Amino acid sequence: MSAQENEIGVSRSSFIEWNFGIARIPEIENFPMPGTSVLWGRTTIYPNNFIFEYEGGFAFPTVITGKVGIGKKFNDTNITFGVRPFPFHLYAQSSFPAGKKGYWIGSVEFNPLNSTNSLFGSKAILNFGYRWNLTMRK
Repeated sequence: MSAQENEIGVSRSSFIEWNFGIARIPEIENFPMPGTSVLWGRTTIYPNNFIFEYEGGFAFPTVITGKVGIGKKFNDTNITFGVRPFPFHLYAQSSFPAGKKGYWIGSVEFNPLNSTNSLFGSKAILNFGYRWNLTMRK
């Protein structure tokens, strides 16, 4: 994962991410609703391999979306847990070893709240995506 490191060992990287997945929406007979998103994000990894990550962008069918999470880096894999504020979900996410241009991610999301009569009221999301590394300027 392409990153820029400062003098105290904090590594920051930015990315563009494209996701695709399916959501379980109880209001439409649990039909698996497809969706997609394109987001910009930033990952910060501290010397103890603690991760702070955020991202935001455009999505279908919700128009906008984003995520904020924390986690841990294990060798070439990042494991994060966090919240998607809209549509609201808690998530667990894993990255896969990086290639030359970026890396794959997968996440499982769950909405613990009762969703009522909303197209965006999904109960769960299974999501896969690809992150392209962005080169940061000093």
